Amino acid sequence: MQDPAARQSRTTRDGLICALAFAACFWVAWPIAEMGFLDDWSYIKTAQIFAETGHLVYNGWATATLGWQIGWGALFIRVFGFSFTAAKLSTFPIAMATVVLFHAILIQSGITRRNAIIGTLTLALSPLFMPLAASFMSDVPGLFVILLCLYCCQRAVTALTPKAAILWLCLAATSNMAGGTARQIAWLGALVMVPCTGWLLRKQRGVLLTSLLLWLGTIGDVLFCLHWFAEQPYSVSEVILRGAPATMVNAVALTSIKMLGECLCLLLVVYPVLAAWLPEARKLNKLAIAIVAIVAADWGVFEWMLKWPLPWIPDTLLAEFAPARDARMSPALGQFILPAPICLAISLLVVTTALIFVAANQSKSRELENAADRAFWHEAFWLFVPFTLCYFLLLMPRAWHAAAFDRYLLPIMALAILCLIRLYQERVAPALPRTTVVLLAIYAVFAIAGTHNWFAWQRARLAAIDEIRAAGIPRTAIQGGFEYDGWTQIDNGGHINDPRILVPADAYQPNLAIPQVAAPCRLDFASFTPVVQPKYTAALGLKPCLNPSKFLPVKYRAWLSPFERTVYVQQIPAANGQGQMP
Repeated sequence: MQDPAARQSRTTRDGLICALAFAACFWVAWPIAEMGFLDDWSYIKTAQIFAETGHLVYNGWATATLGWQIGWGALFIRVFGFSFTAAKLSTFPIAMATVVLFHAILIQSGITRRNAIIGTLTLALSPLFMPLAASFMSDVPGLFVILLCLYCCQRAVTALTPKAAILWLCLAATSNMAGGTARQIAWLGALVMVPCTGWLLRKQRGVLLTSLLLWLGTIGDVLFCLHWFAEQPYSVSEVILRGAPATMVNAVALTSIKMLGECLCLLLVVYPVLAAWLPEARKLNKLAIAIVAIVAADWGVFEWMLKWPLPWIPDTLLAEFAPARDARMSPALGQFILPAPICLAISLLVVTTALIFVAANQSKSRELENAADRAFWHEAFWLFVPFTLCYFLLLMPRAWHAAAFDRYLLPIMALAILCLIRLYQERVAPALPRTTVVLLAIYAVFAIAGTHNWFAWQRARLAAIDEIRAAGIPRTAIQGGFEYDGWTQIDNGGHINDPRILVPADAYQPNLAIPQVAAPCRLDFASFTPVVQPKYTAALGLKPCLNPSKFLPVKYRAWLSPFERTVYVQQIPAANGQGQMP
């Protein structure tokens, strides 16, 4: 039997190797651009002000409390000077730590050394994780906080004494209470995972009482933080329960489709390890094969009629692989790089593999012969299932009233990878097949290329905007897209013009000067940015409902087809239908 110290040293070394592999792929993509990424322009402005004044100031867009992430980003701004890049790079060490931590969790879960490396890289090199690690979004810090809580709970379960278990539970709860200030949904660790662990260990002296006290303390801490956040000027609180929409049937149908999209997207991002179950189709009986074929065929017809291409829901994956799309335009305006038939074929493959996985596990004995396996799944049930259910329950109101984004899947993706690999080890073979390694490599290539394309597009758009600015056009007369316009608004107007702002009461004023253009040339974010009175746009691509301009287009090279892409500068038509001249 290997010495525990040597085993721990090997685990740490393997985790660092995975983190270095992620770092190498990250820098190959070169994710550098002096512009925001999704919502992070708002968070970066808060970090900039915190670095200058020491005050936490919101600007009418953040629904996350941001907390410790702002102080961490401000540290990088103070050291390197203000830039979007300095703020975004503060996420990079957090992403590295997340990779190392996830590897440790897999090892702690009984995953073999080779499989743990594959599972870790499936998360780290996914097209979902890598671009978010290159941003100042709160998704990666939130994932780190949840994984840290999970790791501490795992250590509590395996602790040799009740005192050690209590110490690990205290660390799990306190780190989660503090860490959840960056992203509120991360508080589910202390609110759900910690008390469930306490219930699992209820026979150990003092553990259940401690977990109850930690749970009550967490509730108090969460209520205090949420109340404080709601009182801050220009904060935007996320309301879970809102009034029912007027068209209830349509709302229910749309919410169901969004949540289905979340589930399908989860299958897509974990497919390298899910695909390990494909060969099990040969072991299914004829009835099971027939059921799988019928359900898959029905799904194909449903998706074809619905015209629902990969990756099913916005926003990270769609924006990475779309040739030209503004992050806040209707998703229908951004087309996935692959033709619809190929998208449908990939969708059918993913869904069919999931059906094979279900059928294969149904056909196997439900009784696990190994006592260690039974103990693991008993523990996993309490650690994973309540957390996952609560997580999806919190996503449903978001899907009901707004959008359910693919990036919300990161914590569930980590749990899914763990469970898929553990099941494969127990029920199929000790080592994942080579198919998984090949698919992992393909996913890594897509992650690198997609991340590169996103930032290359932003750099090209900035080059086009610089050309307009060089002609003497003010920033407020340029529509540069969601990220650019958001920064223009808060830099010149102080805050986003969001009707959800309650403090101060008169912060929101209806924007009556929105450009009246055809729907394909309308930027949904315009109502939030009254400071921007655009005469030119470098955000919408070449549109027939916009007028030509004297500015030359900016070409850039992408790493996915189409390889040659262009950012166009066009004029916004005047209200009387005549083009505006510089």
